[in-house]
Amino acid sequence: MKKLVAAILSTATIAGVVASGVTAFATQTIDGREGDTSGEIQVNGIIGEFDNTTPGPDPVDPNAWINVTIPTTALFYTTKESEHTEITSPEYKVTNNSFKGVVVSVSDVDTPLNMGEVDLLNVNNIELFANGEATPVDSDEESNPSFNLVLSFAPVEE
Repeated sequence: MKKLVAAILSTATIAGVVASGVTAFATQTIDGREGDTSGEIQVNGIIGEFDNTTPGPDPVDPNAWINVTIPTTALFYTTKESEHTEITSPEYKVTNNSFKGVVVSVSDVDTPLNMGEVDLLNVNNIELFANGEATPVDSDEESNPSFNLVLSFAPVEE
């Protein structure tokens, strides 16, 4: 009985798409004047949990392709050699675990704390804080500025 209901629903869905005239994917034209009386449609499916690390049909929600690994914390600091005016940082990576490409963007800087001494801070040439470089109030005393870097991700559209 389940198979019969599924077949009826599938037929109704295909008929609805054909009847509506809405084009969601590539199309083909069957023209009887050219001797064409039939056509083939490639039908792909996803049964079970969608695996965004392997090739397969696109899910209904394209954001399901997003699968990235990002650091949970990052560090920036000044050095004695620069008299604590040049900001440096280790290199951090965003790893794409998805089969499809993912675009990474800086969408916000949230909850800045004690950032008064930081005059210029860039992430991948994106200016987050501007006015110069670090201006320590007292370079012999440690201060601990911080903020949350908010990233956004989007699947690459083909």
